[in-house]
Amino acid sequence: MTLFIIVIMAIVGYIAYKIYNHDNTIFYKMTGYSYFDVVLKKKVRILNKIMRDLERVKGIRKVMINLHIPVYEELHSIDAILLHESGIYVINVKDKSGWINGREQNIEWKELLHKNKIRTFNNPIHETKRLVNALQEQLPEVDATLFESVVVFTNDCALQQIEIHSKNVEVLKMSELNNWTKTLVRKRLTEADIETLF
Repeated sequence: MTLFIIVIMAIVGYIAYKIYNHDNTIFYKMTGYSYFDVVLKKKVRILNKIMRDLERVKGIRKVMINLHIPVYEELHSIDAILLHESGIYVINVKDKSGWINGREQNIEWKELLHKNKIRTFNNPIHETKRLVNALQEQLPEVDATLFESVVVFTNDCALQQIEIHSKNVEVLKMSELNNWTKTLVRKRLTEADIETLF
């Protein structure tokens, strides 16, 4: 019986420690998502991981998560924005599990699943560009060339055949996010610019 009580106390102590650490993160302060939201909800867990990765980006930067912005008189969600000295990166996260195929100009992309099942979904580049355009409307004084679209797929899928032609578009998996951020070396925004935008 004593061993059981010790185990229960250790588990409670561990959970209390995790909650305390979580409640002191920027992610919690920015979104209000609890530790249990992160543990139990995949979308929240993904956003938390994106936030942690973007917070490690070198250079002057600010990260914003789970923003809502009007697009054609409806509120749409932007998963993340990285305001960095090299530009403004609008990040759209896609949770998929199959083989992903698509071209920048297609209206729909395909997700190939087990037993040759195919699921189509809206072109995430087009979705992200609509969010970028809506953000540009909110910030008309900002140079449009600073904005870039970034589509991030979860690691449960495989990017099989993706064709992109625009220079201001990236499509990658979450596992590639850290390497991608290392390529952000240009300096086009000052710390004051980033603070103002934030």
